[in-house]
Amino acid sequence: MELSLHCLSLLCQDIHRKRMEKDLLELHTLIDAHFEQRKKDEEELIGLKERIENRRAERAEIQRVRAEKEKDRQHRIAEERHRKEEEEAKKKADDDAKKKKVLSGMGANFGGFLAKAESRKSKRLTGREIKRKTLADRRQALGIENMREDGLK
Repeated sequence: MELSLHCLSLLCQDIHRKRMEKDLLELHTLIDAHFEQRKKDEEELIGLKERIENRRAERAEIQRVRAEKEKDRQHRIAEERHRKEEEEAKKKADDDAKKKKVLSGMGANFGGFLAKAESRKSKRLTGREIKRKTLADRRQALGIENMREDGLK
């Protein structure tokens, strides 16, 4: 009986030891699986970070190019505006010069024409007309707009 108890005890210890070994083996397997998964996750995270950095660099380059293009466009617009203003100023100066030239040419001829027409007119005026003209030139207008009623009386 003692032997059977002893055998039973050994058998129980053996079962317990085998169960512990099995649990230990399962635990090692879980630990290895965990570390493999963690390694994969870290590699994936590193890949994602690299993609993010690459995308940021690409975006920065695109924005730099866009800003450069916008700057060039603004510069072209400013140059075009400046060129148009210069052309308009030059055209206006040319027009003014032409007008002055025409007016000075007309002024010399036209002034003489007016003087001749006036002298012809005065020759044709009768004595009465000359007298009226002279009196009209000498006479001053009365300032009645600002006068009161008693001043007018």
